[in-house]
Amino acid sequence: MAKKIESKRFSLNREDLQKWAKNTLIFLAPALIIFLTAIQSGVPVKEALYSMYLWALNVVIDILKKFIQEK
Repeated sequence: MAKKIESKRFSLNREDLQKWAKNTLIFLAPALIIFLTAIQSGVPVKEALYSMYLWALNVVIDILKKFIQEK
């Protein structure tokens, strides 16, 4: 059984960063699909970028949660 490395509050360890990177990629796909579909439907790029802005905000919130949590 692998030993789980615990991270202290206000720090990130390798496991936290790997989970963050995985979540970032997983949630990029739906945001990108929404963005590309909107572009194909004739929505202006500026408006279509809202899905990407929300994805970026989610990525920032996720890393901040991992940074603040103490496990």
